[in-house]
Amino acid sequence: MAALFALGCGIDSAGSVPKPTLAPTSVPPTFVRITVTPKPTETPTPRPEPTATIDPQSINRGPPEFPDWLDPNLTDERPKDEVIFEGWTKYLENTAIVRGGDDIPTHFCSNGVIMQGDGVHDALENWRIYRSPAIGSYDWGTVNVRVDIYSGRWEGNSWNMLTLVRNVGKVFFTNNLNPGELRIERSERCLSRL
Repeated sequence: MAALFALGCGIDSAGSVPKPTLAPTSVPPTFVRITVTPKPTETPTPRPEPTATIDPQSINRGPPEFPDWLDPNLTDERPKDEVIFEGWTKYLENTAIVRGGDDIPTHFCSNGVIMQGDGVHDALENWRIYRSPAIGSYDWGTVNVRVDIYSGRWEGNSWNMLTLVRNVGKVFFTNNLNPGELRIERSERCLSRL
């Protein structure tokens, strides 16, 4: 049996075939180099104050009056959504909104400009009326005031700053821990920019 085994293992002279060279069965490791470059903290660059371009004859300088045709308590015919949003926009344009007695007014000026304190808001811009999930076919008196955030932690996002509800002849905000009636006045600060 030993002789048979020796022939089985084979030698070149015994007519055996050389062993083929096989490709490696494992893949050599590959590495991806990632370089992390520290980025300095950026201070927001001051934006130029936007200026509104509006026809002077279309400027409403009187106290804001909510249109009767838009009030769900006064009319049975529901306007289309676009008409509702346009009506709310015209109502809030160039107004100062105060949430409470000691609150700093937020000014909603033409062309989406938001002012607070002594100038243009330092983080918010482009206010607009936006659809609220609470708007319905029978009660269309609820809308959102949506704004864009252009600096700070939430930069690049939109935010529903106010959810407004028109009820019993008054405007209330409801997306707050202390919902209540809003005081809406014509904004001299917005009008002075026109």
